Amino acid sequence: MAGKSLSAELSSSDEDETINIPPGRGAPRLKSEALDVDAGYLFPAILLIIGGIISIGILAESYFQLTDSPFGLLKLAHSHGYLLEYKVSKLPNKGIWLYTGMAGSACFILMMTYSIRKRFGFMMDVGSLRIWLDLHMFLGIVGAVLITAHTTLKIGGLVSISYWSMILVASSGLVGRYLYGWIPHKVSGAELQINEINSVIEKTDAAMKRYIGHKSGAMKYYNRITSITNVENYNVVTSLMMMFATDIANMFRILAIWFELGMDGSIPNVVKRRLFRLIKRKNSMIRAINFFSTSRRLLHYWHVFHKPLAVMMFIVMFLHILVYILFRAEV
Repeated sequence: MAGKSLSAELSSSDEDETINIPPGRGAPRLKSEALDVDAGYLFPAILLIIGGIISIGILAESYFQLTDSPFGLLKLAHSHGYLLEYKVSKLPNKGIWLYTGMAGSACFILMMTYSIRKRFGFMMDVGSLRIWLDLHMFLGIVGAVLITAHTTLKIGGLVSISYWSMILVASSGLVGRYLYGWIPHKVSGAELQINEINSVIEKTDAAMKRYIGHKSGAMKYYNRITSITNVENYNVVTSLMMMFATDIANMFRILAIWFELGMDGSIPNVVKRRLFRLIKRKNSMIRAINFFSTSRRLLHYWHVFHKPLAVMMFIVMFLHILVYILFRAEV
């Protein structure tokens, strides 16, 4: 009976479990004030699967055509009488590779909608900024794969500047996405300040005590979330390595807690799910506090490196497209 009553209490408290930042006295609560730390992983997982399928397919087809292999999707289509107008080619402006170049360029243009969402107030409530960032990453990586296939490994002249800038931008984007994850954000994209992070931790602790209390003995799991401290005075490389090491240690700690929770028959399953969600939220907030200045400093350095390369990539890309349109020639 005790387990059932606790489960019922938790089920009726779903709305309370979402931690929001107070908008101020008398102000209405906006959707954008919720935290993106509580967002799920379904959308990124879908993008990862789609991106993986596209990338593997395009790179495999590129390999087959460049090596004169008897295999390949285009040759398979030809054998059934389809796509006969697209010939197998080793040139960037022939066959399907011209169109992978167009598609890759379109991906890079579309991915800039993230910047529009980030900088214009009228789009503040148009989805979580984290979702927009995930889409930005997806388009950037898939675009880089499409452009690489488009080159047919003929990288030289002016266009090589754009290509290698693109590779650096895409590679550094993975680092930027990792650093972004260290800074808690509201759905609107606004960063949480130190007092707001402490407020979230206090509310998470209160929610834990209200939902679990000492009835199930579950506090021992919740209280195991810790993180290293005094990490604000190290150099860039050391700080990044410590952040990565902290994430690895926390990942194994949380996995161990999840395993032990699964084996604990004294806690109802609905309580386990709520507890694990609270544990992940607390872990995210504690790591954010311990690396509060470091994460922002590293992200600033990342922007200094990333943005000029992106600008250079776009300038040369548009010049390349313009020359092709005017002269139908490679540059």
